[in-house]
Amino acid sequence: MDRNYNKSNESKEGLIDITGIIDDMIKGALRMKWRFLALIVICTVLFCGYQRLTYSPSYVASSTFTISSSISTESSNTYIDNESANQMAKTFPYILKSGILKSVVAEDLGLKKIPGKISADVMADTNLFTLSVTADDPEMANKILQSVVENYPSVAEFVIGSSQLYLMDETGVPTEPDNPFSYKHEIMIGILIGIALCFILDLLFSLGKNTVRKEEDIKKLFSVKSLGIMPHAKFNKRRKEVEELIVLDNPRLPKNFLEAVRTVRRRIERASKESGMKSFLVTSAMPGEGKSTVSANIALALSMKGYKVILVDADLRNPSTAKVLGMKEKEIGSLEVIKGEASIDEAAQAYKDTGVMILAGSTPIQDTSSVLSGKNMREFIKELEKRADFVIIDTPPSALLADAAIVAQYVDGAVFVVRQDYTEIDRILDGMEILSGSGVTINGCILNDVSASLGEANHHSHSYHTKVETA
Repeated sequence: MDRNYNKSNESKEGLIDITGIIDDMIKGALRMKWRFLALIVICTVLFCGYQRLTYSPSYVASSTFTISSSISTESSNTYIDNESANQMAKTFPYILKSGILKSVVAEDLGLKKIPGKISADVMADTNLFTLSVTADDPEMANKILQSVVENYPSVAEFVIGSSQLYLMDETGVPTEPDNPFSYKHEIMIGILIGIALCFILDLLFSLGKNTVRKEEDIKKLFSVKSLGIMPHAKFNKRRKEVEELIVLDNPRLPKNFLEAVRTVRRRIERASKESGMKSFLVTSAMPGEGKSTVSANIALALSMKGYKVILVDADLRNPSTAKVLGMKEKEIGSLEVIKGEASIDEAAQAYKDTGVMILAGSTPIQDTSSVLSGKNMREFIKELEKRADFVIIDTPPSALLADAAIVAQYVDGAVFVVRQDYTEIDRILDGMEILSGSGVTINGCILNDVSASLGEANHHSHSYHTKVETA
């Protein structure tokens, strides 16, 4: 296998698959929904708690004034016109910001600096303005305001000459904080922060995934054929008291699943007719990709066409064929037959009224290499080929164990199961390389666990979902 697939497809992969990323994010959000919900709750609690602990109330005391400038003479007082008064009102805020006024007010209050903020808002085209003082203590806010009113004329005299302030309205000592603490507001912000964090994590996870998303990826990444897809058997109403079997003879199985398996069957038939292959092992790179379910359904699909099929559980460490088909394991199984301790007739079980004979597993063992290697295994498979039109052999994951590569020496072909968006591409390549090292022909891959997605909508006329066994 070409491990430099990234280089050969650099120009194509330079374009981000937006629909694929969106699909991954949707599936990731559904898969992680409870964890994301917990994260949102944690963010909300932490943010709301932090805001409450650091909350500092602020009180605003304000008064509305008019300002005017007066010029004294020996005989009378005259006042400048409204335009000049308006200009003085515009100058007022700048005087407030001066260090001189703040120093005078602080000295008047007997403090080193003013413990508050002074601001002024001038009404357009008038000499009306509102003077506001914000402080963390309502009494202090009012004291600062009164001191500014008293001391402003003496400070402003050096800038605009003699001036007078005329009180129009005042709030007095504030009774309520200007920034009341709102749990509802803080909770909403905390929820938004949590949602944003979940979105970022989901996006990073989707961008960081390096898995097979579409059927087209199989040819592009691994240079092998695609034998088809196996969709998720989504039942309309799940009966809690009965575990649904994902096998073709289950009448509750969706029709799209049956049609997908037929497609896989046709391609395996074609390989058999073109090259005379009869025995096929089925494996995957990692556990949980659905190889045992795929093996069982391939066998059943072939039997529906009238073929005699033998399905062998060669996963001696973790036999699961019987479980997938809803059968009970016998004390005598494939292990005993391979070791020469029992005959095929003693171990084989007919599956219902189909043309499938099952050689299920028996007692799990760990030392499998000595059993699977050598003359006994070769003769075992040859005998099976004489008895059936097709021999389907379920083997352990090839990227983890050598068992599949050992069995591959004695069969005609191999089928590699890849679960959609599950195993890293590098691990799949490892599994295929190990399998190819035995000299077996890899007939192709079956994309399992295929779900309805935006990315596949452009390539398939039907939406597929797939389920794999947990074994």
